[in-house]
Amino acid sequence: MPKAIPAAIITQMDAIQKRPVLLFELGLSSAVRFAAYKINVVFPTGGSTYTAKAIQIGNVSQSLEGQIQRVSVQFDNVAKDMAAYAHNEDFRGKSLIIKRIYLDAMGLATYYNEVFNGHMERPSAISRFWLTVPCTIGKPLNRKALPFKYQKMCPWIFGGSDCNTDGYADLTTLKAAGTADSGTTTTLVDNALTQADDYWNYGEIEITKAGVTYYRKVKDFVAATDTITLDVEMPFAIDNTCTYVVYRGCDQTWDTCTGVNAWGPSADNKANYGGCIHISKKADSR
Repeated sequence: MPKAIPAAIITQMDAIQKRPVLLFELGLSSAVRFAAYKINVVFPTGGSTYTAKAIQIGNVSQSLEGQIQRVSVQFDNVAKDMAAYAHNEDFRGKSLIIKRIYLDAMGLATYYNEVFNGHMERPSAISRFWLTVPCTIGKPLNRKALPFKYQKMCPWIFGGSDCNTDGYADLTTLKAAGTADSGTTTTLVDNALTQADDYWNYGEIEITKAGVTYYRKVKDFVAATDTITLDVEMPFAIDNTCTYVVYRGCDQTWDTCTGVNAWGPSADNKANYGGCIHISKKADSR
């Protein structure tokens, strides 16, 4: 049943000088609240705090397959907080509620207009600046198009629920943590890394110095020298004041999923491969 809009909110909606703010409530393992505003918002007055965040929201639309009231939300990821949520949480099926409130009428918890109340899907894109999450209120019983994208590479996030169905991509165990012995702006050396050559290739690494954490991808791991090479250089030379956590990675290919490479799943995981191995390049016409 649609929510009744309080008279105080109708007054604000009709006002000439109104100050609306969108509030976002993400139903992850613990509630996450954001306000698309320049400072934190407490709503209702004396109630929950909504953290200020840059958020972009697309228009509600209907897809080819008939999904109704679908929207794409982009959350600011400059601080890498949303990437951390995506790394540790499965967004699929979790709730997203978007409320419009007015800064001149925040006295009661009922003083809002609900813009969207649906469910999130898996984040569709993660960049240095944004995390994009598609959301939908409902899906049709009869689809007009296939919801699965056919591609050669596996679309799953390594360690995610689809990939780790059988426990062969468990990033709570496929990781290592420690303190660097030495390094450069593009390498980290720790003699405690005793894994085989290339074991950490394609993985992610978190490097912390002076309380600040930096996120990088692993370009290469050389066992003979215990050296991890980063994809992007650091703003400083890594030394023994730096701590790190490195996670095993995957190049999303069928061969790696079968367990033949040093990186990737801990055992044969091809039952959970998400790509289509028989898609190849266009045949040579000669």
